[in-house]
Amino acid sequence: MRTLLFIGLGGMLGSISRYLTGQFFTRFFTDPMPVGTLVVNILGTFLIGILIGMGERFRWFTEPWHFFLAVGFCGSFTTYSTFAFENYTLIKEGHFFTLFLYITISLLAGVVLAWGGYSLSKWI
Repeated sequence: MRTLLFIGLGGMLGSISRYLTGQFFTRFFTDPMPVGTLVVNILGTFLIGILIGMGERFRWFTEPWHFFLAVGFCGSFTTYSTFAFENYTLIKEGHFFTLFLYITISLLAGVVLAWGGYSLSKWI
């Protein structure tokens, strides 16, 4: 039960952060590319890389912290279900170049930044 509480609290904060971050970037970009979701996914993958690395390195990063931050916060902060729906919308609206660009940036930056966050955690 305690584990579910940590995941739930982290998830609540992650989903609120996702919404606020998405709204912030949506105000500045009117392009068909969903920049808010793109930024959230890129930041989330970088953050989870840092957290996994810290979990391997530091004793204070115990299992409850893992559930709260990695599973709860990052799990609800990143928005791949939204990502999938937005890609469908881009297809439906005929924005094929933007679709290709959005998928490519999301996947490549996500993998690179997850590795970068993990590597950075080794220096902290």
